[in-house]
Amino acid sequence: MKDVRFNSVFADSINQFLQMRAAGLKERTITVNRRQLKSFDDYLSDNDIHSITKDAVDGWLTGLHGSDSTIVHAVCTIRIYIEYLIKSGVEAYVPDVPKQHDSYIPYIFSEKETARIIEIADSYPSRGNNSIPYMRAMLPVIIRIALCCGLRISEVVCLKQKNFNPDKGTLTIEEAKNGRQRIVPMHESLTGILMKYCLAVGIPDDPDAWIFPGKNDSLHVESEKIYFRFTCILEKSGITVSKGKYERGPCFHCLRHTFVLRSFKQLETMGINTDNSVPYLSIYLGHHSLKETERYMKFTTDMFMDEFQKFAVFSDGVFPEVCYDD
Repeated sequence: MKDVRFNSVFADSINQFLQMRAAGLKERTITVNRRQLKSFDDYLSDNDIHSITKDAVDGWLTGLHGSDSTIVHAVCTIRIYIEYLIKSGVEAYVPDVPKQHDSYIPYIFSEKETARIIEIADSYPSRGNNSIPYMRAMLPVIIRIALCCGLRISEVVCLKQKNFNPDKGTLTIEEAKNGRQRIVPMHESLTGILMKYCLAVGIPDDPDAWIFPGKNDSLHVESEKIYFRFTCILEKSGITVSKGKYERGPCFHCLRHTFVLRSFKQLETMGINTDNSVPYLSIYLGHHSLKETERYMKFTTDMFMDEFQKFAVFSDGVFPEVCYDD
């Protein structure tokens, strides 16, 4: 693929663009970019197109085939190239990124919404008929752990005393999906909250004691109990959205997706590029593969265009799916 020849009037600029990107990206990513640009270049050349107009881009788009993610990734690459042209003084049309359909598009909680959720959880009412003795104390802690550490609900409720190291500020996840154990570091403020919670509810020093016990100390609290109360909190928070064709609406698991987006954005702000941040997030989340992490990054393109485009470019190099110029 390195010897691919571009034939349109934009051949030189495409080669210059790829050369520029090669200085900062991995070869696998450049290989995919080259293939995508070859598809675009062939369309322009075959149709004797000399300017990148909306009609030209739309015409190329109609000829694409493959999964939604394959097409979205290709459009993201072409967008970056066209933006490069525009900065060079060339007038061109920048296409929108097509909406990516999947079996599940998560709801991402805003900063205001998460603050409201925590506020209501902190004041969750104590009820005499509550079957879970420590529910009022544990609910805001469980929500914070899910939001700030990205843990699955099953991982949170299965925590035992021996899994919490207050000195190091870490949680050891043993009961994880796919049996992948991992150590999760926490912010010192969350470590302090968890320490206070353990003291407040009088959890014994027994290493096998459940941090979040259920009706009695022999069992941990059931996930369904937390799901139900979290739904009540959402209703009280006024967080209700209409569900689209590929959406389930806000739920507890969306806290994990919200954590992923926030972490991705924070790492970008810290200057950690996508090639480094995504594998780190994948390990932190306990994912079996980067492909699993990719599914967590499928936010709605309407709301998170910048983050989606950055991840799309990265995942092109990791999961090439369809070759357009076969």
